[in-house]
Amino acid sequence: MDVQILGTAAAEAWPAVFCHCRACDEARRRGGKDIRSRSGYMVGETIKIDYGPDSSYHSLRYGLAYERLEHLLVSHSHWDHWVPEEFLYRKPGFSSVPESSVLTLYGNEKVFRRVDTVLSGEWERHRMRFVSITPFEPVQLAPDLSAIPLLAAHDMSEACVNWLLEIEGRRFLQAHDTGWWADETWEFLRTRPLNALVVDCTFGGIDRDRGHMGCEAVYRVKQRLEEQGSLAGGCRFIATHFSHNGGWLHDDLEAFFGPKGIEVAYDGMRFPI
Repeated sequence: MDVQILGTAAAEAWPAVFCHCRACDEARRRGGKDIRSRSGYMVGETIKIDYGPDSSYHSLRYGLAYERLEHLLVSHSHWDHWVPEEFLYRKPGFSSVPESSVLTLYGNEKVFRRVDTVLSGEWERHRMRFVSITPFEPVQLAPDLSAIPLLAAHDMSEACVNWLLEIEGRRFLQAHDTGWWADETWEFLRTRPLNALVVDCTFGGIDRDRGHMGCEAVYRVKQRLEEQGSLAGGCRFIATHFSHNGGWLHDDLEAFFGPKGIEVAYDGMRFPI
């Protein structure tokens, strides 16, 4: 099963809205991999991680059929990852959704409150259902596919999570919107070698690891995961979720990460689990 990284920017995108800093102006000039939309992921054709403000654009750019979605895993309630207002358009009069097509959302209490308010509690009318998550407790998406919400270190006012997908003995970890994990997350990963993961690098060339991370912190994550045996042979280790405030464009990021065995994500990047 493939993962596609739909967007690789932080909340303001890159070039950032209204911004004319050096990093944004240079991204406009260069184009290509330096143009970054807000984050999101597709896993196969029926699973999506997060639904941010650029989701409609992603569906058009990459030919995604959201009407086929069965599972939506939400990491936390921040606007750049969760725009529940879009789901108003699943109801009759806006979309033709078969009665048999039910979209299941998985998230924390804040994620639920936001979408429940938008839908006015009319879940059945919108062909949707909600599953409340508990950190470290798996949810079964298919007989051979489970998703485990791991505690992120991001916003302490809610249970922000990073999603670990286990598919026929292989594992993919979505780890954006986190700083340095608490011990319980590190310990959980100790016995679960990863085949692929994407890691938060919002701060780019700035060395920080609280709430988000920069390049040096991403490398420290890789070193610790290697030391505790949490990376399987041939693991794809990918940095993503970049902000223009970090200053480093795609070539700069590759120059830093390449010798360290870390890939730099770009919009539309696809890889197998």
